[in-house]
Amino acid sequence: MSKKLAIYLSMLVIGFTFLFLAVFLDLSEKLKWLFLAIAIILNVTCAVAAMRIGLKEMKPSKK
Repeated sequence: MSKKLAIYLSMLVIGFTFLFLAVFLDLSEKLKWLFLAIAIILNVTCAVAAMRIGLKEMKPSKK
């Protein structure tokens, strides 16, 4: 596993943790929206980066 992929996967876990906390804990509205915003930013960033890494891996090598 490449170093970048490991970093993106850890960011994904952190994003889902923030999402879980925002949904299931009784937080104030501002804190809930802050957690949701952090979760969305982290999860979307990780998804796009993982797709780019996967597409780069699938690209046929030039010979």
